[in-house]
Amino acid sequence: MFTKDLSKLAQELKEEFDSASPFPHIVIDGLFDDETLSAAVDNMPDSETFYPQAWNRFNGEKEKKQAFDIKGIPFLPKETLDCLMALNSPEFVGFLQELLDIPDLQKDDGFRGGGLHEISEGGFLDTHIDFTRYQGLWRRANCLLYLNKDWEESYGGHLELYDNHPKKGGTCIEKVLPVYNRLVIFGTKKDSWHGHPTPLTCPPDRKRRSLASYYYSPTVGDDSQEHGTIFA
Repeated sequence: MFTKDLSKLAQELKEEFDSASPFPHIVIDGLFDDETLSAAVDNMPDSETFYPQAWNRFNGEKEKKQAFDIKGIPFLPKETLDCLMALNSPEFVGFLQELLDIPDLQKDDGFRGGGLHEISEGGFLDTHIDFTRYQGLWRRANCLLYLNKDWEESYGGHLELYDNHPKKGGTCIEKVLPVYNRLVIFGTKKDSWHGHPTPLTCPPDRKRRSLASYYYSPTVGDDSQEHGTIFA
C-alpha cells in the first residue's frame, strides 16, 4: 500500500514538519502505490449517484460535500475502503504518533467529518479552524489525501494555510495544489486556519476529490477550548 518505510519516514520528516510555517504541517507526494490509489480513483463514489443521503454540505449550496458514516455504508467500493483503512492502519497511525510526537494518538473508525470529500465547479470551503472534541477525546491531527489526476493549476482548489484569522490580519502563507497522490498532514491547533476559499474554476465535468482522516488523543493540545468548527 505504501511506497516508503513509514518508521524511517517519520524521522526524516520530523524537523521539516515541526518548523513548517504557518503551523506544523507536511506535504508528501507519492506515498500510496499507484495501482492501489488509481483503482480507488477509478471507483470513487459520486455524491449525485451514490447513496446521496450519506452526503452532507457545509454552510453553502456550493461548498464541500462529504460522506460521514463510512461504516454505515456497507457497499462502499472496496478500493476506496482499502485506502481509508490504510490511513487508519497501525502502521500509519504509528507514523503519525512519531511525526507529531503524540504517543497516545488514536484513529477514528467512524471518520467523523472525514471520509470522502468532493467539491464541484464554483464550490469552495471557507477558511476555518476545526472542532476540538469528539467522544471525550481531543482532535489533534488531520490527513488529507488528494485524488485528482491531471489537475491543472488553473482549476484552483488549493488548500490555503493562514497564519491567523483572515479577518484579523491573517495572511495565506502556503497554497497546496490538490493533485493526485498528494498527502497533507497538519496538527489541529488553535491557530491552524485553513481552507480553500477561492471558488473552483475546474471544468463542469471535474470535481475536486479527497479522502480525509482525523485523529484524536485523550491529551489536550494547544487549543484547550471545546468548540465546533469555526469559519472565518
